[in-house]
Amino acid sequence: MTDGPTLLGYVDPLSVAAGDEVRLMVSATSDYQVELVRLVHGADDPRGPGVREEHVGLPSETRAGRVQPLRSGSYLRAPAHPSLDIDAFTVTAWITPTMPAGGEPRAVIARRDAAGRRGWALGLTGDDRLAAWAGGGAEPVAATATAIPPGRWTFVAASFGPQEVTLVQVPVPEWPVGSWRASAAAPGGIGAAATGIPLQVGAWSADGTAAGACFNGRIDRPTIFAGTADGAALATAAPERLGLPVLARWRPGQDAGGVTVPDAGPHGLTAEAVNTPVRGVPGANWTGREIDFRLAPDEYDAIHVHDDDLTDAGWEPRVTLRLPDDLRSGAYAFRLRAGDESLSVPFFVRPPRGTTTSRVAVLLPTFTYLAYANSHTNLEKLGPDGLDYATTVQHQWSAIHKVCSLYDFHRDGSGCYYASRLRPLTTLTPDYISSFGLWNLSADLCLLDWLEHEGIGYDVVCDDDLHAEGVAALAGYDVVVTGSHPEYYTAQMLDAHEAYLAGGGRVMYLGGNGFYWVTGVSPLQPHIIEIRRGHTGTRGWEVPPGETHLSTTGEAGGLWRHRGRAPQRHVGVGFAAQGGRGKGRPYRPAPRASGDERGAFALSGVDGLIEADALVSGGAAGMEVDRVDAALGSPPHTVVLATADGFSDAYQLAVEDVFQSNSRLGGTVEPRVRADLAFFEYPNGGAVFSTGSIAWCTALGVDGYANPVAKVTGNVLHRFLDPAPFEPRDTSRGER
Repeated sequence: MTDGPTLLGYVDPLSVAAGDEVRLMVSATSDYQVELVRLVHGADDPRGPGVREEHVGLPSETRAGRVQPLRSGSYLRAPAHPSLDIDAFTVTAWITPTMPAGGEPRAVIARRDAAGRRGWALGLTGDDRLAAWAGGGAEPVAATATAIPPGRWTFVAASFGPQEVTLVQVPVPEWPVGSWRASAAAPGGIGAAATGIPLQVGAWSADGTAAGACFNGRIDRPTIFAGTADGAALATAAPERLGLPVLARWRPGQDAGGVTVPDAGPHGLTAEAVNTPVRGVPGANWTGREIDFRLAPDEYDAIHVHDDDLTDAGWEPRVTLRLPDDLRSGAYAFRLRAGDESLSVPFFVRPPRGTTTSRVAVLLPTFTYLAYANSHTNLEKLGPDGLDYATTVQHQWSAIHKVCSLYDFHRDGSGCYYASRLRPLTTLTPDYISSFGLWNLSADLCLLDWLEHEGIGYDVVCDDDLHAEGVAALAGYDVVVTGSHPEYYTAQMLDAHEAYLAGGGRVMYLGGNGFYWVTGVSPLQPHIIEIRRGHTGTRGWEVPPGETHLSTTGEAGGLWRHRGRAPQRHVGVGFAAQGGRGKGRPYRPAPRASGDERGAFALSGVDGLIEADALVSGGAAGMEVDRVDAALGSPPHTVVLATADGFSDAYQLAVEDVFQSNSRLGGTVEPRVRADLAFFEYPNGGAVFSTGSIAWCTALGVDGYANPVAKVTGNVLHRFLDPAPFEPRDTSRGER
């Protein structure tokens, strides 16, 4: 991999109304220029229209380069307090490391300024032994002789007195063979004074501001007592029996959706949760009787911290721009240039608040963009030289620094539950090419480009807006058109979708594998989304037992399908198969009863197959495809207009449909591996048209926009814009 990029950046907010401010955060190793562009089409694939963008009237300016630090690592931080400034105290916790320390110390509980060489800490040595640090030395004053293994709960305690430090570690549970119970003591003068130093759980202060010695693993009920206890008392692993006054005890199971952790001690030393340590995870005392943390908060008093967590980079803005009130709605980007290096940092502009400028809204799936942003699992598996798709130096940077997407694993092997827009999003660029081809924004720009070419006005609305405002975000629009892959949906978004349709709205679902994962948004930190991949569904990882509920909202995670809200219920089709880089397929018009004209307008003027050499998968139906399924909620009057089948065995039936493994789940033999073009009416004049294909949008501009995919899309959009009601007449049944 390269030495690193010259340019990194992100914006806040990602969705902004014309007339409001947008801030650009930049870290640059050299001077750079900034300009504003309107994005139309980002891919230079010769099959499509090529790169199309418009320069906006923001003069190109040169700015001084400045590197902004990357402060990864999650932990708790509580304020300094005089009650903790005593010379005899005891600290306890239950911990389970999730990876070896790797040669560097890892802090469990600390009031330590490592740079200033003062204060104290309880943690692990670089070879995983329990240790205590105190005073000016860089080395621990005491350490056990036995390493604490990863993946197992251990009670740990340290008693600090002016003349001695005592350490104890006790396995939970402890087996007759292979115990790692150990203790250690260091007699002599101990200088543990920490006046003015905040307390941290899962880290210590590296330089007075940044965190260091970040722990990887779980920490349960960290507690500080006044006074010391001897080794025998500590070895009972029952701190409530020590008979010492509690100074502070942090309870992560209480208010698990908050951004702070309450202190059950007498001084109310509430701790700030920095970089979103995982909440809603079982502690050492979890019985398994409840899997919803809200029903057994005392058994969920743990946090899971990672040294690569990052939900707010905290960079200072380098550009603050108030957008013109008349700036056209659409996709925009700050274009940064430094020498030969260029970086586009996109954001999305809505009309001024409370207004619309078009009858059509394009609902851009920004939560899906966040879920995939920085995804680097393939880079880690193969390295950049083993890949046959384009990566940028910024994308490689995200892999080096483990800036994780919701598809990646943390360094300790656990899945990433939280994603945030307040950090560089290195794969969210107009020209991004994934291992599957165009992906997310680069694919959705194909839709915006087609609308531009057809002269159809549109406004953009983002997932952020739909979640925050509900159906009001869609008010005034006659037609809502989705992007290519609206996979991550909150309950509020589904409610808004249903309310819009019930009110007579019309939706064109032009994607595949949409409305799939239950997604939460932190009410107190709306820049963060959360998922918990349950025990089924097409997934790169799954949660351990007892962690299926989202900490941000408390609701059950996993698939919407398993909460009675399968995609078929909303748009008639739902996830059927994933084909990776397998070849796409054309749609075949479905046989129709004589005189049945429902939805026929969609195929008007199309003879034969609905096909095109799409920029993803090379076919109208490809990459991920959806089917109609009455058992999963497709409305009974859903019309299948066309079907794409005959896929290769690169396309395998979605795992949630598989009850027993067998060798006949591929596209060559399994009839459920298909994409259905579907239509159905809603009451009050509403309607839904669905393509069930991620590849669909990327075919719109092929062959100079003159292809069956573009024709069908145009047919449907123009009919949906016609306010005339849909009359479900079937002349084959004698209806007139």
